[in-house]
Amino acid sequence: MQELVSRLRQSASAKVTVIGLLVLILLIPLAMIRSVILDREQTGQAATTYIQQTWGGDQLLAGPVLVIPYDVVHTTNAGAVFNSRRHFHVLPESLDIDADVRAEIRSRGIFEVPVYTSNIKLRGKFPRPDLSQLKVAEDAIDWSGLFVAVGVTDGRAIAEIPALRLAGEVVRFEPGGNRVAGLPPQIVAPIGKLLQGADRLAALTFEIELALKGSRSLRFLPAGDTTSVALRSSWPAPSFSGNYLPESHEIDASGFSARWQVSSIGRTFPSHWTDESGGAVTAEQSSFGVDLYVPISIYRLTERAAKYGILFIGLTFVSYFLFEVVAAQRLHPLQYLLVGLANCVFYLLLISLAEHIGFGWSYLLSCIASAALIVAYSRTLLGGRGRALIMAAVLGLLYGFLYLTLNAETYAMLAGAIGLWAVLAAIMYLTRRIDWYRRPDVPG
Repeated sequence: MQELVSRLRQSASAKVTVIGLLVLILLIPLAMIRSVILDREQTGQAATTYIQQTWGGDQLLAGPVLVIPYDVVHTTNAGAVFNSRRHFHVLPESLDIDADVRAEIRSRGIFEVPVYTSNIKLRGKFPRPDLSQLKVAEDAIDWSGLFVAVGVTDGRAIAEIPALRLAGEVVRFEPGGNRVAGLPPQIVAPIGKLLQGADRLAALTFEIELALKGSRSLRFLPAGDTTSVALRSSWPAPSFSGNYLPESHEIDASGFSARWQVSSIGRTFPSHWTDESGGAVTAEQSSFGVDLYVPISIYRLTERAAKYGILFIGLTFVSYFLFEVVAAQRLHPLQYLLVGLANCVFYLLLISLAEHIGFGWSYLLSCIASAALIVAYSRTLLGGRGRALIMAAVLGLLYGFLYLTLNAETYAMLAGAIGLWAVLAAIMYLTRRIDWYRRPDVPG
């Protein structure tokens, strides 16, 4: 029995089996650490949601839309007559938007969210409305009920009551709910009392000033037959998004500026429509604008790094096993386990430090702490400073490879595949002459 145990202790196959079992066991602490990372990410998302709810969320500015109410007479089969209210919607023939966006960082605890305050000016002209298509008498049109609607995703973030300048008069906006289907919640400016006689059917030049707060993104709807948008911001890292890219843009350390020129060709809604015909129900699909780009969060980076945890542990164990085979060094499974746990602690240190000092510095400090622990242990374990330095070089290559892979967003998969191929090639080269069936002469 004692001889069998001795053979098993000296068997390379048995040692490989034990190492494999240890790797599987270490999946448990790795899973627990990834759970901690997920929990911290959810806490950060809750903080982001709180700031968005109190400051303002992603904003979509849609409109303006001129809305003309009219009545349609219906007769039932029984001869009863009743009226129903309908609306004719008219979009501008030209729309110029000028937006100045001042960005800043808001914090809740250790969590930070980019927010902005914008001053937006809208200028344009509504065309002369063609009411003949309504097929109703002129007295069926409620001229006193005319209003202009502007859709804003989060109206709570409007800093000041905006005003509409039209026909030489100024009208204040008021909450409007969802009077125009398909648009975000609207603010409305009643203009029926401003228009008299011929003014009702004339082209109308308008101007709107809006102070709007929000976070992360600001988008616009190409409401005009021709829509021009000029946007400036102090945020140095924009991400242009939506259905249209800017015609021109400039980006530097102090911020960016961008300009869009969009025609009505290709958008998903017409220039005018009635309630029955529909129109703006897919308006948001044509929006465009900018996101305040934030690099991949520390939680995503750490979670991605933790996915390589089993690879790190496995390659570290392979390095120790090669010392056993090549240098006739005997290591106990518990020693393997302690080294594997030191690798696991790296990820816990990484997420803990990253929340306070950023990912780059936390990665460096976590690497130093984890590698120093393993190398200092290896000096005694492997019997010499030279072998410990070899382990230091192996760990340095592993951590360096992981850092480059995490930061190569576009080429992360390619870099990982090439790195794994190189590691496998190195292991195959170093072990090519080993006789795995030979019983090693390992001292007891």
